[in-house]
Amino acid sequence: MEWREGNLGSWNLYFTLDGEGQVLLKDRTLKTEAGDLLLLPPKMERSYRVVEAARGWEFFWMHFKPTQIVRRQTDWFEQRKAGTYRVRDPGLRIRMAAILEELNEINLHRAGIPQRDRLMEVMTESVLLRIAGEQGLPRGALGSIDPRIAVVIDRIHRQIGAPHPLDELARNAGLSRSQFHLLFRASMGRSPQEYLEERRMELARFYLTTTALSVAEIAASVGYADPFYFTNRFRKRFAVSPRGLRSHQ
Repeated sequence: MEWREGNLGSWNLYFTLDGEGQVLLKDRTLKTEAGDLLLLPPKMERSYRVVEAARGWEFFWMHFKPTQIVRRQTDWFEQRKAGTYRVRDPGLRIRMAAILEELNEINLHRAGIPQRDRLMEVMTESVLLRIAGEQGLPRGALGSIDPRIAVVIDRIHRQIGAPHPLDELARNAGLSRSQFHLLFRASMGRSPQEYLEERRMELARFYLTTTALSVAEIAASVGYADPFYFTNRFRKRFAVSPRGLRSHQ
């Protein structure tokens, strides 16, 4: 469960979605968990470790060169030190994961898009600057999502394939069922069930385009025991079946 990095010529970015990873440096070990941005400078020898096989480590990663805009707006790159930065706002985590997922899609499948390199550069700037901006905020200043709802969102993201009955989520938030439902919709603009299905479908689409897992395996991994029901829900959301999506890759 350990491997060594081969490409040390560029900065590396890791954004952890779930699980836990460790980066072993010569003088210390860095830990990264869900919601952490990890930056590693060039020419720094390191290896990586997954701590718990059952929990795993799910992340987006990229090699990049910091732009002048990013260098002027942050102090992350001047001293060429490795560091982790916690994204505290669940809403920002969701947005950053969406941008990184789109970057992955452009990188793998859209080589001919006009101004592709500049587009990827600007999207990378957006991720770094948004997360850097949050680091300067005092705790409690985020305000975009009620902290009781944030607890539930974090639970959903960490256990996307698990059952999430409404009553159980409400208890997790310390609210009654009706209070929780109203507060969740006010914070997220949709019901808890709608939000959960959106996240499951987005993750399923990601697995379909980046892995060789079967449709049934992907369905089970995101919480659908019946692959036929999963296919129906997937088609309703994306206007294409899971197999149809793969055939167009």
